[in-house]
Amino acid sequence: MTELDIPWIRPELAKPSPYRWQEGIPDNVVARFDLNTLPLNPSWWPGIARTIAAQSVSSYPEADYAPLKRAIGGYLDIDPACVVPTAGGDEAILLTAWLALGRGDRAVVGRPTYQLHATSVRMTGAELDLVDPLPGPTLRLDLATITEKAKGARLVWLCSPNNPTGEDIPADTICEIAANCDGLVCVDQAYLEFGGTTDHLPLLAQCPNLVIVRTFSKGWGLGALRAGYAIASPLVAGAMDALRPPGSLSTGSALGAELACAHADTMRNDAAHYRAERERFSAGLRGLGLEVVGEAANFVLARTPWSGDDLFEKLASQGLVVRTFGHEPLLADAFRACVALPADNDTLLAALANLLSKPIPAAADPTTGASTFGRGALIERRTKETEIRLRTTLDGSGTTSVTTGVGFLDHMLTALGHHSLIDLDLTCSGDTHIDLHHTVEDCGIVLGQAIDAALGDRAGITRFGDASAPLDEALGRATVDFSGRGSSTVRIAFRDTMIGALPTTLIPHLIDCIAINARATIHVEATGEDDHHVAEAAFKALARALREAWSIDPRRGAKIASTKGSL
Repeated sequence: MTELDIPWIRPELAKPSPYRWQEGIPDNVVARFDLNTLPLNPSWWPGIARTIAAQSVSSYPEADYAPLKRAIGGYLDIDPACVVPTAGGDEAILLTAWLALGRGDRAVVGRPTYQLHATSVRMTGAELDLVDPLPGPTLRLDLATITEKAKGARLVWLCSPNNPTGEDIPADTICEIAANCDGLVCVDQAYLEFGGTTDHLPLLAQCPNLVIVRTFSKGWGLGALRAGYAIASPLVAGAMDALRPPGSLSTGSALGAELACAHADTMRNDAAHYRAERERFSAGLRGLGLEVVGEAANFVLARTPWSGDDLFEKLASQGLVVRTFGHEPLLADAFRACVALPADNDTLLAALANLLSKPIPAAADPTTGASTFGRGALIERRTKETEIRLRTTLDGSGTTSVTTGVGFLDHMLTALGHHSLIDLDLTCSGDTHIDLHHTVEDCGIVLGQAIDAALGDRAGITRFGDASAPLDEALGRATVDFSGRGSSTVRIAFRDTMIGALPTTLIPHLIDCIAINARATIHVEATGEDDHHVAEAAFKALARALREAWSIDPRRGAKIASTKGSL
C-alpha cells in the first residue's frame, strides 16, 4: 500500500508536505541562520519570565483572552474586538483558510512565498491557484495576475514583506485585490515590526474582507512563546475567534505577549539595530559577488553558484546552517539567512568567501557604538552540577536579573552589572544541597566566557581599567587588563568565614573564574570592618574597572591596544 492508496484519509492529504525548518542539522552547530528568529532574548524578558513562572499551571487559560486583546489593541490603537489572539501567526493563517474555504472553492497564492499559505489551502480541500512570478531573476510577484485571479476566488494570500523575497506590496494593489475577491484577502505581515515596509492596518477601514496576520515571534523576539494574532473587522474577527480551539494559546504565552506590548519602544529600537546589521551583512554578500535577491526585516535571500542542497552540505560541515528551499524550484540555487550576532554573521561571510575563493569581508567594527547585540553574548552551560543560562550586553544600561539560589552571590553580581552598566540576565540551577562551590565557580566561568565572547578580537577597546569604591568604612580597589591572559590576584581582608550563606573563600574564587575565562588580568583589594561592606566595595570597584577597560577608545579606532598587534 502506498501513501496515495491509504483509504482512511482525504486524498489531497494522503501525501503530506509538512512545513519544516532546515532539515539535516549537524551535531556540530556553530550558528543557525535558518529560523528567522532573533539570536538573543529581549532585554525586558527576564521580568516577564518571572511573572509567568508565578502563574498557576493547573487550570486552562481564559478562553476569551480579553487582557491580551486589550494589550494588542492598545499597542496598535485599534478596537480590541478586531483582535484574535492565536498560537503564533501560523494558527491565524490556518483559521483564515478554514474560515474562507471548503471543497470546490479556489484560493490564490503567488510564488514564491511562505509555504504554509499553500499548505493551509490543501488542508481544506480547496483548489490551489498558484501564480508564477514575473519573468526575470528578481522573483517579483505577478500582482496584476493575482489581482485578476482574485475575481471569483474565496481567498487570496499575500505576504508583505514577502518571505523570502522581501517585496513590499502596495496598499492600492491590496485594495484592488480585496474589491475583486468574493471572499477573504489575507495579508501576512509577520515581519512588520522590523520596519521598512508598509503597515497595512489602515486598509481595514476600506476593505471589510481584509485579514492581517501578525506574530510575536519575529520583531518581538518571542518565538518560543508561539504567540500571534489576526486583525480583522469585528464581524470577521468574531467568526475567527469562535473557530479557534479553546485555550490554543497557553496561559504563559498569552501573558508573555500581553506584557511585551508595554515594551514596544524598546522593541522598535532593537529592530532598528537588527536592520542595520542586516544591511552590513547584505553588503558583505554583495562584496563576494553573490546576487542578493531580496532583503527585508531580519533576513537576506541570495543566489549562489551551487544548488541549495550542495551549499547546505558545504556550510553544515562547518557548523553553519542556512535555509534552503528544496520544495521550491524557483529557489533551487538560493539560500536565506537571518541576522545573527555580528561575530556569527562574520563567520558565515568568511565561510562563503573561502568557498568562493574570494577575500574575506571586513569584520564588524566594534567602534560603531552600542547596539542590542553589538557586544553581547548568550552562553549556556550544562553539567552534572549546574545548569546556567546567561545573556549579557556590555553596552547596556545596567539592567540585571540574577537568580542563582545563593542570595549574597545574586547581590554581588547585581552590583557588578549595575555599576559596570552591562545588561545581565543570569539564571543558575545548581547542586547547592551539596555546597555552593559549583554554583559560584560555574557562574564565574560563564560570566567570564560571555565577556570574552562579547569583546571579540578586542580591537578598539581601552584595555586597561582602574577604579576605587568606598562603602562606609570599607574601601575596594580593582585594576583590570584585558590582556588575553587570564589571571587574578585577590587580597580581600574578611574577618569571618561566611557572609550570609556564602563562604567568603568563594569570593576570590569567583573573581578568579571570571578573570581566567574572560582572558583578563584582574587585581582586587578591599579592607574594612564589615565583611558585607568589604565585599560590596570590592565588586563595585571591579565593576567600574571593567567598564573602563572594555570601553571603546575613539582615538584608537579599530586597532588593538598592544605593541604586539594582538592580544
